[in-house]
Amino acid sequence: MSTSTLHDGLEALRADRAHEPAASSAVSRLASTFGTPLYVYDRTTIVSQFRSFHTAFASLFPKLRVHYALKANANGAVLAVLRGEGAAPEVVSLGEIVTALRAGWRGDEILFTSSSKGPDEIAKAVEIGAVLNVDSRDELEQAAATAAAAGKRVRISFRINPGVDPHTLHHINTGIPEAKFGLHLDGGLARAAYARATELPSVAITGIHCHIGSQIMETDGYVATARKMLAFVQELKRDLGLSLEFVDLGGGLAVPYHDGEEGLVPAVLADALAPVWSEAMADLAALGGDPPALWLEPGRFFVASSGFLVTRVNTVKTTTVKTFVNVNAGSNTLLRPAMYAAHHRARVVGASGTPEILDVAGDVCETGDILAAERRLPRPRAGDFVVFLDAGAYGFAMASTYNARPLPAEVLVDGDTATLIRRRGTFEDLFRDETK
Repeated sequence: MSTSTLHDGLEALRADRAHEPAASSAVSRLASTFGTPLYVYDRTTIVSQFRSFHTAFASLFPKLRVHYALKANANGAVLAVLRGEGAAPEVVSLGEIVTALRAGWRGDEILFTSSSKGPDEIAKAVEIGAVLNVDSRDELEQAAATAAAAGKRVRISFRINPGVDPHTLHHINTGIPEAKFGLHLDGGLARAAYARATELPSVAITGIHCHIGSQIMETDGYVATARKMLAFVQELKRDLGLSLEFVDLGGGLAVPYHDGEEGLVPAVLADALAPVWSEAMADLAALGGDPPALWLEPGRFFVASSGFLVTRVNTVKTTTVKTFVNVNAGSNTLLRPAMYAAHHRARVVGASGTPEILDVAGDVCETGDILAAERRLPRPRAGDFVVFLDAGAYGFAMASTYNARPLPAEVLVDGDTATLIRRRGTFEDLFRDETK
């Protein structure tokens, strides 16, 4: 009898040992208990990712605060793990504010970042004392007016567009000049915004923020951004007398989506940023400024590698052009391949035959519904399981009920225990909000 745990089975999948009994046992057990398609998250991996990141930076930056970007995965059970590890929340909508509060975070622990905030969102941030990460002069004036009407002071930072290209996918490149995010340093736009904020009695300036993109593989972009941001922090102190509580350099560390690939190691990034930070803090001290805290806000890095999407093979079809493995999940379940041409490693569970070139296709009625194109995989049969790795970030979070397919269930694995953390959607769910 096998003594392997569910965690062991998930690790076997990750290590490309999907043919081993540990992997087959774990996937079969999860599928038989909870059905497919199924999102599975490994608690051990989430904790390990967070601790590796926090340890790397805490050893070099004594004033440190690590936020988690809820948009990556906002399931309450996942949030509970990260909150328990000491993460604060970074949110981008009123719904995510509500989610963070529901998870147990205080309002003053929340950083609210969005390039387009509605009046109700601004009002909620003011009400709970969140840091409102302001994206424009227009938003600044709205926030000040809302706070004044409520008899409060709104805590703000400004999101800065530093004009740095970290050389990542265009769709997730957020710090280049043409991106929609933030106030540009160029042309004095950011400086003018801070100057205006000092004139508004209902505004409390607390910090400064930037985020240059996602899936960043090299440290160069971060270093260039840090130099620009910290020089601007000194300018704000020298010219406007501002002492900021924090400097937020964002997140975006790359995680590996291919076998044999390594992402950006937190310790490498921390080591690259440390001398830039130390030099800037010395210059700031010479101006009479107190050192701000370093804030960081990864999302994907903490949860992506913890996630597995378990699917069942419906049919295998060979045409004159290629062979399709048709599974019971599609771009409605895992959108990233169709949206970004993103690569997710696929494992055929329990199969050990000679690999063939296969396309793993989804069950959505769209030509582009290919979850894994031209992969060398053992040929499965109907009823076998295909598991997609690194699905813990922007997997369920971007899922939909397109083609009238209910949402998948979510499960959290802790050692050999699997806990249902979101029930499978039903057909009744598809129609519950219709009025006729």
